[in-house]
Amino acid sequence: MINNWNNICTQIETAEGKLQGFIEAAGLSALQAKKLEKFTKEWNKTKKMAEDFDQFIAPVDPIKVESPFDQDDFRYIWKMWKEYLAEQHRIMVRSRMEQASLEFLAEISDNNPDKAIDTIRFAMKSNWKSLYKVESKTTQPKEDNNGSDF
Repeated sequence: MINNWNNICTQIETAEGKLQGFIEAAGLSALQAKKLEKFTKEWNKTKKMAEDFDQFIAPVDPIKVESPFDQDDFRYIWKMWKEYLAEQHRIMVRSRMEQASLEFLAEISDNNPDKAIDTIRFAMKSNWKSLYKVESKTTQPKEDNNGSDF
């Protein structure tokens, strides 16, 4: 998608250059220049929209992401998590978000890769957009004073 967007931006720049060359060489009458002014105003709006959209497509250069977990099963589930976010919630995980998420996951899982994998699986099955610390609580039946269960 980014390559296609870059091609569109290149085409806009090429068209801009050709339009400017045409305007300079055309020798337009006042009426023609007035009509061209309306087109140029619309063209400039289109360029502004493309510039604004470009900020969304490629806002900054990505950083190198370093995972705190080096196991194959973790790499697999992490890839699944990013694909899940894109598919289910239309969230594109960029490098800075990915790095921060990995660091947070390491923190809430006590740097335990198995716990991290369980956290990701639980988040996906719960339809969550974010990762949260999952407390595994086992409850014992409460006893009253005479030892009977409630």
